[in-house]
Amino acid sequence: MKKTLIFSALLFALQGGPACLTAFGYDPSLLKELLSDVGSWNSMRAGNPSRAIDLDKANLEDAGLDNADLSNASMARAQFNGASLNGANLQNAKLLFAKLKRSKLKNAHLNGANLSGADLKNSYAKGANFNGANLTRADFRFANLEGANLAETDLQNSRFFEANLSRTDLRGANLTGAKLLRQAKLTGALISNNTILPSGERATSLWASLNEANYSEETEKAPVAMKSELFPIHTTSRAAAIPESEAAGIEKSPETLLLQDVTEWNSLRKDNPGMKTDFVDEDLDDADLEGADLKEITMVSSTMNGAKLDQADFSGSDLTGTSWKRASLKETVFRQANLQGSNFERAFMINADLSNADLSGAELHGARLQGAKLNKANLSNTNLYDTNLAGADLRGANLTGARLIDTIFDNALFSADTIMPSGEKASRTWAVLKGARFVNEQ
Repeated sequence: MKKTLIFSALLFALQGGPACLTAFGYDPSLLKELLSDVGSWNSMRAGNPSRAIDLDKANLEDAGLDNADLSNASMARAQFNGASLNGANLQNAKLLFAKLKRSKLKNAHLNGANLSGADLKNSYAKGANFNGANLTRADFRFANLEGANLAETDLQNSRFFEANLSRTDLRGANLTGAKLLRQAKLTGALISNNTILPSGERATSLWASLNEANYSEETEKAPVAMKSELFPIHTTSRAAAIPESEAAGIEKSPETLLLQDVTEWNSLRKDNPGMKTDFVDEDLDDADLEGADLKEITMVSSTMNGAKLDQADFSGSDLTGTSWKRASLKETVFRQANLQGSNFERAFMINADLSNADLSGAELHGARLQGAKLNKANLSNTNLYDTNLAGADLRGANLTGARLIDTIFDNALFSADTIMPSGEKASRTWAVLKGARFVNEQ
């Protein structure tokens, strides 16, 4: 009897019953229908306007969905990377955390849609209508939004590094905490007194003028405040909407210069050795800062996940609580830097120089530190699980309380003043057991 019930349940699943829906998270026949013929799909929707469309977590990468009717559909966490959605109807669609990287959204209708946490990096959304959409924490880095309608949208904590926002309608939009100033192009954008700036203040004609945007006065009304149910809203601590250097007539702020041209940034630092620039709580994920001069700089609590920082110099910098997950840090210099509580999970740090650096409490799970200089570094209470330290110099390093599960020490260099996790000094016997080298120097 038990075998018969199991067989019946399996057969029901293969025939597309509820068990099949559980396996996919959506009805695969619905996805097949959409991908087969957009014209037929639109006819089906017109004939069944009340039919619920559930495509949560569906894979629609590189799909051709121009002019498709996906209004009111639930597509949370769906994959649309590289998909063509030009002219598509996505009104009031649920697209939380959806992946839309490199997607084509020219003239698409997204008004009223929920795109909280969506990834739209490198998307082409020229002329798209986002009116009234929830775009909290959406990622628009490198996106082309020229001429798009962003009026009355909730853009709190969204990211616009190198985005094209020229001629966009931002009247009544809430940009509190948004990363807007780093090379986001606002030429000809429409700003009003009801636009809320990243600082949390209302836009002014001066702010619009400095960004080459157009300004208009509108009837007083409450600002957009559609706080996301999923994210707490954080207001940026940077009070000025425009960096003082830009307001004074300098072509680029130091922050913009760093992200746009590392060579020019390095020249500026060379010519101004006393220049102090803070990047506290900054988002530098995926930035290309190879070879950047960042000596004695403050970057507390900033994120550089996935960034390319090979041969950059952070000597003497305060990098407390920074995140470098999966970052490329080959031959990067961190001499005497403060890296307390930083996260280097699976970072590529071959031949990096961390001598005399404070890495206490740091996360180094899966990091590749072959040949790294860690002499006299403070590695107390660090997580070195699955970390590769082959050939690394650990003479005089402090490993008190460090977690060394599956840590690779092949040919690493220890000395009599290296402190082990137990708090005792390293010994030749311990080093040999780990496949490391040992010297007696103090």
